[in-house]
Amino acid sequence: MGCELNLLSVICGAFAVGGTIASLYTDCWQINSKGSVMLSIRCRGLWRECVWDKFVKIWTCDIFSSYLNPHPATIVVTRSLMITSSIASVAAFLCLLLGFRHFHYCKDAMRRRQLQRLAAALYFLVGMFSTGAIIRYCVYVYYIHQYEVSLKIPGFPSFEYGYSLWTAVGATLGALSSAIISTYESCCKKIKNEEGTKEGPSQAKQTISTYV
Repeated sequence: MGCELNLLSVICGAFAVGGTIASLYTDCWQINSKGSVMLSIRCRGLWRECVWDKFVKIWTCDIFSSYLNPHPATIVVTRSLMITSSIASVAAFLCLLLGFRHFHYCKDAMRRRQLQRLAAALYFLVGMFSTGAIIRYCVYVYYIHQYEVSLKIPGFPSFEYGYSLWTAVGATLGALSSAIISTYESCCKKIKNEEGTKEGPSQAKQTISTYV
């Protein structure tokens, strides 16, 4: 059971790394809603806005004029949190691999346990930062969507949550799952092993006393 849990934490951690980086660099945190005129598919990311023309079959993207220009506070905060989450997730995954039971780089059990604890702490940070970014961006998109719908302009494209946002949600769940499993592997199982070693000598003394 321990090997399966260890492998599951590595899989969840790998999914968290890939999902966090993919959500940061893909361009569809917002997508035009089904209620608007669907002559093209418009996506807005953290770095640029892209359009898929259904007639010409061309995907074009417009990069924001300058990253130094004033942007909405939500965009800046979401970028910062997701960049931090991406860096922390890579570091956490490396610690998780080094602390993996069947990875023979680190043969000391105590050192492996310390690496698992460090990976769990980093994945918790990834989950918290990503959750903050997702919640703030969701609130931002919700109010923008409500405002655009209230205008009631025919053909005016209103936006809703895109696949990049849902990728970030899945990566956050993977990071938190890996953190919980790693914490259980490094802390709870250690307590059980210590209790088992304490019970062993006492049981041996009881058996000796019965024979005497």
